[in-house]
Amino acid sequence: NSKSTMIPKGHLVAWGQFKLQIENTITPSLAIEYPELEMTENDKSIEISGAEFKITFDRKKGNLSQYHYKGIDLLKHGLQSNFWRAPNDNDLGNAMQKRTGIWRNASTELETTEFKSFIKNNVAHIQVLLSHDTTETDLKTTYFVYGNGTVKVTPKIIKTKSDNPEIPRFGLKMSLTGDFTELSWFGRGPHESYWDKKTSAAIGLYNGSVWDQTFQYVRPQETGNKTDVRWMAVSNGKIGLMAKGDPTFDGSVHQYPYEDLDYVPGSQRHGKLDIKRKDHLDWLIDYKQMGVGGDNSWGAKPHNHYLLNSDKYEYSFMFIPFEGGEDLNKLSKLKLD
Repeated sequence: NSKSTMIPKGHLVAWGQFKLQIENTITPSLAIEYPELEMTENDKSIEISGAEFKITFDRKKGNLSQYHYKGIDLLKHGLQSNFWRAPNDNDLGNAMQKRTGIWRNASTELETTEFKSFIKNNVAHIQVLLSHDTTETDLKTTYFVYGNGTVKVTPKIIKTKSDNPEIPRFGLKMSLTGDFTELSWFGRGPHESYWDKKTSAAIGLYNGSVWDQTFQYVRPQETGNKTDVRWMAVSNGKIGLMAKGDPTFDGSVHQYPYEDLDYVPGSQRHGKLDIKRKDHLDWLIDYKQMGVGGDNSWGAKPHNHYLLNSDKYEYSFMFIPFEGGEDLNKLSKLKLD
């Protein structure tokens, strides 16, 4: 009956996914030759340049501070370690913002204790050691810069004090210019997903605007995360940057400073009124953030299995710059030794 108000023909009733037990048996070449690199150093920074790119590292901050590709500076603010998430309603119910507050400003309190750099076989090696006194946490971030402009990043928590509260998240955050408004990813979607809240999000290839990844909760809070991400890419239509997991990461993009979502005690902020798109992109690439919980919203924490309470964590991903119109699925197959 064409006038029926019943469920329309072809409506999806249920779905399921499982991983095929197929292993990649292709052996990569052992003798890849990369284009030449140049490294220039001074007291403040190190620049590594190739034919179409220049990447800058800040010695004092111990981070990748600028990614210059095809004549354009991609970054407004460089990569920085990140341990905080904007508390959600469940977090406030179990006083997470107080219990884990020691981690809130850790990213800006880190001190660089060692910075090493050298080039070998046309691959630049950068190794940075960072320390946070309050939590007695030591970090090591390793960068490999290749002659084609790609960068492999491996952040690692070496140790942290045993009686610290759980870490809200472990990852990196950076800011790009506001014209990067297009997003594609291969991971869980299309809606947000979290460590303990992802079974409704199917693994697939998705794309959309950066702004549409924000769910405007009544009260501003953490939003937009994607789990089990194989790769994620942002673009302004002309050029873009992909992060490819080794094998996966958690990621989110925000068309405003992520801090806009943070809890302000005593405020009466509203998601639709106070979270506005700006000429800005914050991109968070994480090992993980702790689960969002939800057994109740007046005291229950996320289950222990979904808390970051170990003293050692490590993950790895690769930045791959690209031009507009590139086949991103094909680009994501790039392998480097």
